Amino acid sequence: MVYLVDTVEVGADDVPAYLRIIETAAVPVMTGAGASLVSCWSTSSDLGEDVGITVIWSFDDHATWNEIRKNLVLDGRWHAYAKEIAALRRRGSRRFYYPADFSPLR
Repeated sequence: MVYLVDTVEVGADDVPAYLRIIETAAVPVMTGAGASLVSCWSTSSDLGEDVGITVIWSFDDHATWNEIRKNLVLDGRWHAYAKEIAALRRRGSRRFYYPADFSPLR
């Protein structure tokens, strides 16, 4: 199993909109393309700083990821989602993670 971890920072005022876009646009597009939503977390918006949001997707392997990417590129909803969400994101990263042998999620 491969875990795709998107970690972003958004302004505290933008958190509700960002999470709404994840729920209403990203989840349908990504799951339709073949990924599974593992989790979506955020830090507190009450700290007076940018809020960290982490979204984790899973899929079997990189061959599956290549198929997911192809499906996304061919889906107009993906392009609309990407444009909408980019306007709210201040910075972020995307990494592929693999569970350690002793991990319960293995």
